Amino acid sequence: MNALRILTASLTALFLAAAPPAFAQQGKVVPRADLAGHVAWQFAEVDSDGPYINHEDWHSSLFGGVSAGWHWTPHWKTEVDLGASTGTNAYRTTTIVFQGHQAYQPSRLHFSRRTVGISQQYQFFENAWFHPHVGAGVNLTWERRIEDFERPIIIAPIPMPPGPIERRTEGPVTEFTARPFIAAGAKLYITERAFFRSDVRFAFRGGLDETLTRFGFGFDF
Repeated sequence: MNALRILTASLTALFLAAAPPAFAQQGKVVPRADLAGHVAWQFAEVDSDGPYINHEDWHSSLFGGVSAGWHWTPHWKTEVDLGASTGTNAYRTTTIVFQGHQAYQPSRLHFSRRTVGISQQYQFFENAWFHPHVGAGVNLTWERRIEDFERPIIIAPIPMPPGPIERRTEGPVTEFTARPFIAAGAKLYITERAFFRSDVRFAFRGGLDETLTRFGFGFDF
């Protein structure tokens, strides 16, 4: 996937840039906690509850958030993160029966997501500079939707029925779901306590529902 290729390329470049001086830096003191801020690129799937046609399933948006972690051992860490996406639009068409005739009805769906993520991570290596990690957890997700429906378009070659056909709006509606996820990434220390971090997260709801590629900075405490 594009998100995974971007993450791999980023981590490889960081590794090559930091490698020459880093192997001599051993014995970093394990932090008790860390705090970081993130910016991210989110790809999310839009659920189609009705007979929608000619629509795109995946849509992208910017995402921002913060995370806090607690280190139990040099390798195990529990992390909690908060985040929210910008709003994005999905254009959809559904087939309906209108006054006895088959018709298309176009609509524009505006949606955004807010999440609380809880995960357990395993961090590799014990050195002072570079720490790949993998993790698994659950996203508590609140998805807000507003959908604007346009006038139906009659499919059969007959005149439109008399009288106005009003446009309508449904929402806002907020749906709550819990989505399990897996993640992989790395921390690269730029000072004794400050670090750059990046990871990619895959969340599931039935199938793959969301990918999130995050980049950020943080500090150990």
